[in-house]
Amino acid sequence: MKNYESYTMVDFIQDEDFRDWVQGHKSRETFWMAFTELYPEKKDMLRQAEHLIRAAHVNPERITEKEIRSEVELFIERATTGHSQAEIIEEKHQLEKKLYWYNILRWGLSAAAMVLVAVGVNWYLHAPNEISPGVAAENKVGPNMVLTSNDTEKPLRILLVDSSEVILNPKSRLSYPAQFSDSARVVYLVGEASFSVKRQGQPFMVYTGEVVTRVLGTRFVIRAFDLDKKITVQVQTGKVSVYVAKPEQVPNKKEVNGLIITANQEAVFEKSINQLSKTVVANPLKLIKEKPLDVFKYEEVPLPEILGELEKTYGIPVQFDFENFQSCKITATLSNESLYEKLDVLCKAVAASYEIVDGQIVLSGKGCR
Repeated sequence: MKNYESYTMVDFIQDEDFRDWVQGHKSRETFWMAFTELYPEKKDMLRQAEHLIRAAHVNPERITEKEIRSEVELFIERATTGHSQAEIIEEKHQLEKKLYWYNILRWGLSAAAMVLVAVGVNWYLHAPNEISPGVAAENKVGPNMVLTSNDTEKPLRILLVDSSEVILNPKSRLSYPAQFSDSARVVYLVGEASFSVKRQGQPFMVYTGEVVTRVLGTRFVIRAFDLDKKITVQVQTGKVSVYVAKPEQVPNKKEVNGLIITANQEAVFEKSINQLSKTVVANPLKLIKEKPLDVFKYEEVPLPEILGELEKTYGIPVQFDFENFQSCKITATLSNESLYEKLDVLCKAVAASYEIVDGQIVLSGKGCR
């Protein structure tokens, strides 16, 4: 059985069944018509191979056998019905000229088609890895694709066919289908955009350079400008998975695994070292809405209880040694401070410190024994 998952464009071109289907033979029409539903990642490659095969088998406008016979019969008829010798010679020359140009045209189109195939395959084999199908928005323009560029100085709102909303920032581009497929909702981003994805059965996938962000329904922000040294994905609500679409085949470089990030966490992909990591966003937002004037006054409240409230409010895990800090009692008033400012107050009260590790807050210190 053929391994279609590993098929390249050359494999498609060399596949006899595929070539027969492209040329109009019906033996496996059902299979090839459904192929892109079974292997959606091969759709672009299959279409390019199809175009090249069709180009190599152009049926040029030509003189048919019937037309040739008619011309010969007409020539014989005129030769036997009293036409002058000069007229007969002229008719003969005209017939020879038609046959000559027919052969030249047929040979020329065939040669041109073969050159086209050679150039196409050569481009495919030697194209840089980072310019693979599905990477950049500007490379994803086709009959069913829409390319929107924001050349203004203000964010641009885009409503997709599934009712998902995209806020496209200035100097950014988004490529997306006019109609999503049944298997997945796939868009391509260059630049920065905020996504509010409508929850549906199919996953929603955003391709940004080498990084793919996959969700079912949530709110998140992606920044992926070409000149930036890193690609970032920040989650506002829900959770997303972030992974590298096609790791570079570089010796001694490990393949990057995917990450699951939740609200107020950020995935960071460092392009130069091919490294994907998780951290906390610069300004975490409260997930639990509070009244603007809410003030939290703590009177001799155990520190673990306060940390538990912060974890619930911001959705960020807080790791600490419970035995060390369970005896620490806090008296403080917290209101509109940022999460980091609140942590600074609490740590100062118990001579502790904190750091961000793998998208979590890790608090350390001697405690209050």
